[in-house]
Amino acid sequence: MVRYLKPGPGAGSVEHFYHFIVEYLLPLFEKDLLAGITGKGFVVRDCGPMNEWLDFVFGPDAFIRIPRAEFAGAQPRRLWDKQIQLESFDNKKGILIDAHRFHDVLTAFREKFMPPAETEMAITVVDRGNPPAFYVDGRAEIPGGGNMRRSISNLDALALRISERAKVNLVSFDDAPPSEQLAIINQTKVLVGQHGAGLVHSIFAREDATLVEFRAMHPSHTWFKNLNESLGRNY
Repeated sequence: MVRYLKPGPGAGSVEHFYHFIVEYLLPLFEKDLLAGITGKGFVVRDCGPMNEWLDFVFGPDAFIRIPRAEFAGAQPRRLWDKQIQLESFDNKKGILIDAHRFHDVLTAFREKFMPPAETEMAITVVDRGNPPAFYVDGRAEIPGGGNMRRSISNLDALALRISERAKVNLVSFDDAPPSEQLAIINQTKVLVGQHGAGLVHSIFAREDATLVEFRAMHPSHTWFKNLNESLGRNY
């Protein structure tokens, strides 16, 4: 029997980084830790640009991958009902999370992919630049992203001012492969950015790291605050 691995219950698309990480990649990673699912014929949906994360974490031949439309019509079995559930959009209070369990999964992820950083720690400022072509040329399940939605208008001035006091990395994660993204976060002591998917990187940071989020959103949009505070991080 074919066994489908369906993304979590969020309202967004796993072709976008936030939903992909919390609703697909980490639940898959947890399930593989518990049951060893790679290389056993499990089927995952195509996640567009996020596929490189599946390949990086599990290997290019870990799962059978099928197109989004074909996957959606297959009525896949829900395997995440008892896995990590981040019901991010189900209530006005934000994320509901089993913090201890989520912490354990993230600890295992860091141990596997993020050894202790030996380089100087830095303040990382996220540049929400132009979204990759995938999100503007009609291929994306939900189009748009990056500075099409929101950005910090005086980003360069902000980075320059911070650099007067500490080492600064001004980065666009869209341009970097997963290994490089994790390496950047591994040497980040403060992550600074506009409310947006790139701030999910904060959950992979060291436990003494800090997230500084610029928000011009609805007051209930506290997902990154809840994520980090649930993990005992500074926000």
